[in-house]
Parts: sequence; structure tokens; C-alpha cells
Amino acid sequence: MACPTANLCVVVDDSGNGLISTDPTGGASAWTMTDIDATNTINAISCPTASFCVGVDNNGSAVVSSNPTGGASAWKPIDIDGGDDVLGVSCPTTNLCVAVDQSGNVITSTTPTGAASGWVTAAADGSNPAGFASVSCASAALCVAADDYGNLVASTNPTGGTKAWILAAVDAPPGGSNDAGSVTCPAANLCLAVASGSAGNLLLSSTNPSGGASAWTKTTGILGGVPLEAVFCASASLCVAEDPATDVASSSDPTGASAAWTTDIAVGTPNHLSGGVSCAGASLCVVVGEDDVVTSSSP
Repeated sequence: MACPTANLCVVVDDSGNGLISTDPTGGASAWTMTDIDATNTINAISCPTASFCVGVDNNGSAVVSSNPTGGASAWKPIDIDGGDDVLGVSCPTTNLCVAVDQSGNVITSTTPTGAASGWVTAAADGSNPAGFASVSCASAALCVAADDYGNLVASTNPTGGTKAWILAAVDAPPGGSNDAGSVTCPAANLCLAVASGSAGNLLLSSTNPSGGASAWTKTTGILGGVPLEAVFCASASLCVAEDPATDVASSSDPTGASAAWTTDIAVGTPNHLSGGVSCAGASLCVVVGEDDVVTSSSP
């Protein structure tokens, strides 16, 4: 999901729909379902502004809109990855989008609303046969992608091709997966990633996300040590993490110890999160489960 402002949130699902609201705290009637990508599974969406969104799907396409509230006709599919499963996308500006797929590739474009030829593929995680799970770009000068083997792959030049991406084995246990499945970079000097494997670690870097494995530290015990599902930082002083049961913790000091994180809500009924969490600044955070949208105006 993506909430670029307090007046727009877009949630995507596995049937090609966008659940869109210009009043996210307005209750169920404030959300409109729009078919934006036929019957494909939309894995992720990024909206750097309220007038520009890019989603990616399981059929190698990006679905792009310069008018996200304009209905189905306002969304255009673009084949960017030859049918591969594209699992993450981050657009720090309207002039740069970075997507990642299940084969360990990054697909970048400086003209994301243009033709398919404007999207360029580079292999960035060849050591991992299962590929990437997500990507976050603080700006055009820093992107970090997470794979499902506990690796983080960073670049200070995301359009620079394969050699511009550096892999760091941050939380990869011997012989197993630790699913560093969600990453967020609110600034060039802060990125967080969660491992949704058995360890349930929250991975932190406060100053140098592209500095290799030694630049990352682990914090455990957030939300009682339950494996975390996703994390999102609206800024360096507001981060929100949640688990598969839609328990939510927030922190104004995300590089601190587990005590720096406060459990804010427990939805109660286990609702495996299909959309994750997004915050439009300090005044709105939205958490999405299979059947619920939970909002907070004071996260």
C-alpha cells in the first residue's frame, strides 16, 4: 500500500484491484474498489505524490497512473519484466522508479510513464535463487532491496547496472532462510528491514545503509519477539512495524533498543497482512489486513 499524503491512500490486492481513498480515516464508505490490473496479483505499489502511482504485478508488468483516483481507465499496464514476478517497487520521485523481481533483478526507469523500452533490467542478487522481496529508495542516490535469504542489496546509483549494487549478508542463517522481506529507507542515513523468518529480527542502520553487513545491527524483542511482517518509516523519527496478527509497534527512536518501541494496537483477530503499513507523515498511518483497514491520526 502507499499513502503519499493524508488525502490519498492506495491499497492493492491479489485480484488486480486498487482500494483507493481520499479520506483514509473516513470509514468503509470512504474507500472505492477499482479494477486497475485485470486479474493479476499486484504485489506492491509506490506513490511518490498524490498524482503519480506505480504498481507491479506477478506477470512482469508495472501499472502506472498519473491520476490514481480517476478510475480503471486512468491506469496503464506496461510490460517491464517479460512475465517474471515483480515483487517490489519504489519511486522516490516521478522521474525514477526501481522495481525488483523474484529472479534477483532490479528494473529501473527514469521515464516510468513511457514505453516498456524505458525500463532497464540488471541482475543485482545472483547469489540468491529466490530473488528479491522488496525495495525502498530514500532518493535517487540510495536504494536498498531485501531478499528472502536475509540479504540486503544497496546502491548509491540505482540506474548504474549490476555492478552498482552491493550485497550484504545481514541476517542469513546457515542452511536456511530468514526472509528479510520488508525494507524502508526514510532518509539516506537510515534504513530498516525486518526478517519474517523464525528469528523475527528488526535490522537497523542509522548512518550508512550501503556500508555492508557490518553497518547493520539487529534488535530483537519488538512485539514480544513475534516474527515481524513489515516496517515503514515516515521519517527518521517515526517508524511503524507490524506482525502477521496486525499488532503494531511504533518508535521515534528506531535505531534504539527494543524498549524504544511501543506496542500501540492489537487488532485481535489474526488477519494476515496483505498490504502492510504506510504513513503519510506524522498525522496518518494505515495498516491493512485481509479484511480490515486500520487507521491512526496519532501514530
